[in-house]
Parts: sequence; structure tokens; C-alpha cells
Amino acid sequence: MEHSQLPIESFPAWAALNSVDFANAEIRNIEGKGLGLVAKHDITDAGHDASSSQAIIRIPRDLVLSSETVEVYAKIDRNFKQLFEVAGHESTRIDIMLYLLTHIIQSKEASSNTRLFASTSWTEYIKFLPQYIPIPTMWTNEERQLLKGTSLEAALSAKLCALSQEYDEISEEVSDIPFWRDLFWDTAKVEDWVLADAWYRSRCLELPRAGHAMVPGLDMANHSQTHSAYYDEDSDGDVVLLPSSGSRVLSGGEITISYGQTKSPAEMLFSYGFIDHDSSVKELTLHVAPIPDDPLGAAKLHVYNGPPTVRLSLTEQGVQWHSPILYLLVLNEEDGLSFRIAQDTSGKRQLVLFWQDEDVTDRADELETLVQNHDLYQVFKLRAVALLEERVAMQLDRISSGLSYGVTEQPQAANQPRAECMLAAETLRDLETQVLQGVAEALENEKARLLLDARVVTYLGSMEDAQNEQASEPAANEEDDFS
Repeated sequence: MEHSQLPIESFPAWAALNSVDFANAEIRNIEGKGLGLVAKHDITDAGHDASSSQAIIRIPRDLVLSSETVEVYAKIDRNFKQLFEVAGHESTRIDIMLYLLTHIIQSKEASSNTRLFASTSWTEYIKFLPQYIPIPTMWTNEERQLLKGTSLEAALSAKLCALSQEYDEISEEVSDIPFWRDLFWDTAKVEDWVLADAWYRSRCLELPRAGHAMVPGLDMANHSQTHSAYYDEDSDGDVVLLPSSGSRVLSGGEITISYGQTKSPAEMLFSYGFIDHDSSVKELTLHVAPIPDDPLGAAKLHVYNGPPTVRLSLTEQGVQWHSPILYLLVLNEEDGLSFRIAQDTSGKRQLVLFWQDEDVTDRADELETLVQNHDLYQVFKLRAVALLEERVAMQLDRISSGLSYGVTEQPQAANQPRAECMLAAETLRDLETQVLQGVAEALENEKARLLLDARVVTYLGSMEDAQNEQASEPAANEEDDFS
């Protein structure tokens, strides 16, 4: 059962009813983008601020969907309060998604003329929102296969698992509440939770005071690197859309905002469903793992608070890589790294990380800095480069063997991925291949340079001598045994 929808032509009536002031904008279809905002009259920057009466759009504070909105709604609607008490209060994202899920359920039940929840402005507004967002979590299985080998492959798999787990946990949490148990059995589906997540990720803004929130009407604005407007909150908490400094939009021209200037192609596709071709950002993030036979591998991951990742970038200045965990992964006990079990004042035991007998548990992401004065720093650096080189080579091999249909103008066959998904996946694959190849070449050059370092040569020579001695000992013992 799909939730009911309203044509976008009905939006002006909804806006007027809810005191949304589209003073100099209207919603129209934008070629190649779907819906967007266009100017009614010429717009120029005239030094407007959040209190200006010349705002392009003004949305009342009461319509902004924030964590505060959800808290208020829980006080108004007793049925939602039951859900919120057992499944809410975890994060702004979860709270807003619970609110959206409730309104999706109400919309799906609209044909039965049953009013399950207290009506709000969002009861009608979600009917203007699309039921399909072109982000990978809403792609078909065949379309997701197009991302094999890209940095989104693992991220998408993890996200889908997380969404399924979240939905299952909520279903379990409401199993003792008859009203919600029946709704989750008969009406709500995991696809509704996926849709709520897609709405949240693709339309959520970060406001100066309200924090992460969804703003009806304003969320119709499309992204551009050369955006012509920006959003703010005025002294009353209303959200306003204002002209960017130096901007000029002619009547009928599109009004755009920025979704973020530094997001990677994978981030843009993951959250918004498209890749910005005007962006100069060429970057990807990969997971890195401990060396397979490292006896301290599990302990290293345990004490490290952040994600075990490396960010690879290709810029005009050259190639860059950044990974706070990398040096933790390549250091070992012989170097001076160790772990101990400590007990705090409450009697709780915890794992403590030491470097050169100094507690550095809270600085596990600073080990590259901590080891710079060590005699073997260049050796540690060589290990880090070698580990990263292997990871990049693995990713290059995987991305080159990934599934690719090729973009075609031919009619879509059954189960064949949509053209826009194929194009997005191919674009991402091409961009990430460029980055990986650039990084691989730079790592190879860096490794060659480090192998010429005097301290590295001495260290590797001593390691080879030690291995030769170990290899000769059994032979000597064997001769003694048979003499």
C-alpha cells in the first residue's frame, strides 16, 4: 500500500494555509533535476540579512521539523507518545524519522477515513514529497550491483543492514503495545523506514539554532556550486531564504543553495542521489583493517574511537591521503606499543594503550605525531605506505572488475538498471578510479624514496641478517644430531 500523494500544483494552497511566504519564488519542474525553485521577479543581493522583509521565502518556525517539533508532537498525540517513549530519544535523526513514519502510516490509511494521529501541517506536506529518491538505498538490487568496487559498495551494504536492524528493533519495542503492534503487522513496512531515511538524508538542513531539521518548501531548492541563495533563521526562529552575496537571478531563473562544498562524489550520490559535475572534489574513503596476522589487531580496533578509514584525495596540488588509524595499525610490541588492562575508580576494567610506556589511549589517532621523533620513524612510515599501497591495489582490482552495463539510449529491458543509475555509477567509478590510480602511483614513488633512506636500509639489513641466522640454526642443529 502506497501513501497518498498530492500534485505539486496544490502546493500554493498548502503554503497559503500554513503562512509560508513564497515572496519571490515558486516551485517548478527543472529540466534534468525534477522540482526546484525559480524566481518570480529578478533577484539581486541588496545586503539582506535574516531580519530583512525582502526574504525570497519565509517559513514559520512552527513548520520546521526538528527534534523540538517531535517533542511537542509527543505531548499532543498519545499514540505517537507511546512510540516515542519506547523508540525515540536516541538521536535527532531517529526522532524525526519516527515522526515521518507516523505520517506515512497515516497517509497509507487515509482511504479508510480513519484518523490514527493528530493532524499537523506535515500530514499534508509529505504528500508532496516523492515516494522514490534516487539515492542508492532506494535502488533495485540490480542497480546496487553497479556500485561493486566503488567506495559505496561497503557503505551501502552497511547502511541497508542498519536500516533493517533499526526497523526490526522498533517492531520489537512496540510488540507489547497493541495499537502499534497491529500497525507494524498490517500497515508499516521496512520500505517505509527506508523512505523516511531517504527523505531525512536528502532534505535535512543544519540550521544555526534549530540544528538538523527539515524545512517544508525550502527543501525543494536544488544544489549548485555557484549557489544564488542561502538559508538562515531570524530572531523569531522563522527560516528565511536570502540572496547570496553578489548573486543575481533573472525572473524565471533557478534559485539554488549549497548542499556542501567539500562533499566527495560518493557522499553526494549516497545522500542526494546525484554527483555534482561542477565540483572539483575528487576524493574517496576506504576502510582499512589490521594486518591479518597481527596479534594486537583486535585490541587496536577496540581502543580506536573513530572509524578505521583512510581518505584519499586528488587535488590540483597533488595526491593526499589521511588516516589517523594507519600508524596504530603498523606499530607492534617490538616498537614500543603495548596494551594493559586497567581498573577505574568504579571498578570497571578497560583496555589501555601505551606507547613507550606512556598512556596514549586518548591519543590513539595521534600516533603519527607521537612517533615522529623515534629513530625508526622512516621505517614506520614505510610500513604505513606499504599497508596503504596494498589496500589501494586491492580496491583498484575490485573496481576494475565491477559490473558495468554501459549507458544506453535503448529501451529499458526487464530488470535492467535505470539509465540514471547506470550513469551515476559509471561517473562514480571513473572518478574513483582516477583517484586510486593517482594515489597508487604516488605511494609507489614514496615507497621507493623511503627504501633509499639510510635508517630504513640499516633496519632492513639487520632484519635480513636476523632471518638468515634463524634459518641457519636448524641446519646446524641437524648436523650436530647426525654427527
